[in-house]
Amino acid sequence: MSGGLPHTLGIIVCKVRQKAPPPFQETGYFKQLTLAGKPFGIRIIVFSPMDVDWSRRRTPAWQYSMKAKRWICSQEPLPSLIYDRCYYLDSTHYMKYKPFVSRFAQDPSIQLLGRPLGGKMQTHQMLYKHYEIRPYLPDTIKYTSPADVITALKQHSAVVIKPNGGSHGKGVAAILPQDEGWVVKGRSRQNGTVAAPLRSHSQLVHWVKGFVGTTRYIIQPYLELTTADGYPFDLRILVQKDGQGNWVTTGAAVRAGKQHSLTSNLHGGGQAKRPGPFLSRYYSREQIQSIMHDLRQLAAHVPRHIESMHGRLLELGLDVGIDRKGRVWLLEVNSKPGRTVFLFTKENETRQRSIQLPIQYARSLLKRQTGG
Repeated sequence: MSGGLPHTLGIIVCKVRQKAPPPFQETGYFKQLTLAGKPFGIRIIVFSPMDVDWSRRRTPAWQYSMKAKRWICSQEPLPSLIYDRCYYLDSTHYMKYKPFVSRFAQDPSIQLLGRPLGGKMQTHQMLYKHYEIRPYLPDTIKYTSPADVITALKQHSAVVIKPNGGSHGKGVAAILPQDEGWVVKGRSRQNGTVAAPLRSHSQLVHWVKGFVGTTRYIIQPYLELTTADGYPFDLRILVQKDGQGNWVTTGAAVRAGKQHSLTSNLHGGGQAKRPGPFLSRYYSREQIQSIMHDLRQLAAHVPRHIESMHGRLLELGLDVGIDRKGRVWLLEVNSKPGRTVFLFTKENETRQRSIQLPIQYARSLLKRQTGG
């Protein structure tokens, strides 16, 4: 096998300024992957795609030393298997990294553990083509101007606008009817609280233009995805490939937001809870049976369908909303899901499994590369 070491998994990341090295996020997760890889003889190295010397096929990379109990940087051959954990702050940040990240997908001697998904609109269009997934999708349109928001408000009376490429609930706002106008509730892209009354069409247009700016947005109907006592919540389902390349559901957790807030993301001050006890507080036994059936349907169909249209995937986070009548909505599909939620629910076995499965799948691909 040319280029790189046979049992090295390279993780590509975006650089961030830290008080102390290493210069990237998710150090806890990568340390756990290092520990999980050791019994299988798989080394984990972490590096920025911008640092690669393609002429020499080498890169400065970080690895966690269990002996020294710290991260150490050294020059490494470019690995043949890559796990993309690049997180982009906005479209400018994404465009800065795009040519460097694309190079890995174009290189014939490199395999990606999974190809990252595009934005929410592109993912929605893929999902909409599957007749069994379609009923779970909220109406979704691309934002091109404030006129799109006005048209959507005439159709649905209340709407939500979301960044096409954003996550963690940042830059999400609901526009709700109030008196003769509207009221806006949500979070800015800097994660601050947004709340404003809009008393006329001109105020609405002015506010939407300023809020959206040059960022790509989508528009969806506002769904009341809150408990009867006003707590917004959603359910994160983690689906991953195992060592045989089969899709399995690793775990699920509820993320409940602050009372009367718009989003349930942990980054916005939400809490993680176990699904069983949480759902039983707000839904009947029959409703819960129906909800669980729908969740199983989504976990079974979504990964296989997206993979058939998009290319190889490793794992997906399915973000599911449940309205007060017990109807299930597929809100978002994330190809770089986090695992923090299982720390907060104290489901250590689930978290461990979520770390071991990528290693097991990586091992199967590495064995195939080396003819093992």
